[in-house]
Amino acid sequence: MNQILITADRLWDGSGAATMQRPVVRVAAGKIDSVEGALLSPATCSGERVDFPGCTILPGFIDTHVHLVMGALDTSAAIIEQIAGDSEAQLLARIEGNARKALSVGLTTVRDCGGTKTHVQQVRDRIRRGEIVGPDILACGSPITTTLGHCHWLGLVADSYEEVERAAQRMLAEDVDFLKVMATGGNMTPTSNPMTAQYNARTLARITEIGRNANKHAAAHVLSQAALASVVAANYRTIEHCDWRVEEWRYEFDPELARRMIDQNQFAGLTMSGFTRRAFDPRLRNLDLPPIKRLDARFACERQMIDFGVRYTLHTDAGVTLCPIEKFALGMRAAEVELKLTPSEVLRAATSSAAEAICLPDRGVLQAGKRADLVVAEGDPTRDLQALENIRAVMKAGVWYHRLPV
Repeated sequence: MNQILITADRLWDGSGAATMQRPVVRVAAGKIDSVEGALLSPATCSGERVDFPGCTILPGFIDTHVHLVMGALDTSAAIIEQIAGDSEAQLLARIEGNARKALSVGLTTVRDCGGTKTHVQQVRDRIRRGEIVGPDILACGSPITTTLGHCHWLGLVADSYEEVERAAQRMLAEDVDFLKVMATGGNMTPTSNPMTAQYNARTLARITEIGRNANKHAAAHVLSQAALASVVAANYRTIEHCDWRVEEWRYEFDPELARRMIDQNQFAGLTMSGFTRRAFDPRLRNLDLPPIKRLDARFACERQMIDFGVRYTLHTDAGVTLCPIEKFALGMRAAEVELKLTPSEVLRAATSSAAEAICLPDRGVLQAGKRADLVVAEGDPTRDLQALENIRAVMKAGVWYHRLPV
């Protein structure tokens, strides 16, 4: 069996431990065969041998919340208009294009949290068959929402308990990897209200029950505490955005809810989308928009949650306003600044924690027996996350998909 032997200046394995100096990673049959430290170059290799001087090897990145069908345009209205006006071929082409971009910046797995019809599943399956290039995709199809509710323009509307049951079963029939519900309204959809719950507790619980019966996890979009308690009680695996707002401009951390999230091993998905990148984009500082004006209060509450011990992932919500998927690194850098995280904490939230959150135990860490998903970044991202903007190579399941000369 031929091996691929990879060396670099250092390796960060996804666990949060210190970096390994002069690592030797052996890959065979799509998996990591071994990870070792060596002062001298290895003497034997039965196959390809690649060295990356000045670089760091890391696990492939995982973005737990993207929208591959969306175009990251300047306004939500423009995004909605584009989706409504595009042909099937145009929608599929944009999903495929975003998938290619994602892989090129080190995303070896993405979870799509809302698309149109079965388009994301079609692209997912073409990638799996090797017909096109992209990361592994977990797809929810279209998110379940109410008439005129958040993202109703993606096509899956259900109001009553019975309609929601049918919607969830329809998504399973369309071969989704998980179920997604809009538990509150959202900022993109003017006819919805983020401060209002879209479904009652019984209906929200039924979605997770249907998912569990099919061995699928469930995710809930939550932009206020109007639905947070019901989502926690229903034991959704991930709480997308996990917003602690109790009034339009007021956030209030609830230790009792947080304790239950910890006890149930739920994950908060913290959103580092376009508006959060204000430290790096001067245009954002001058925009008088509520989502930007609320950021200080939002991040302070999320920092309380992190300090309390709630598990979390960092996602970009790629595809929404001013948030192209190829700018993944900028979202991670914003998390360091705004949430006061260390680089290693940021990296863990986008690798090992992300893999656990979305139920993928075969990836997220560089250890023997795990799938050979890895990224090579120039420099040392455990000291400076800007290194994530200089990706030299990307491997998915033991195959090189992007490799620049060193």
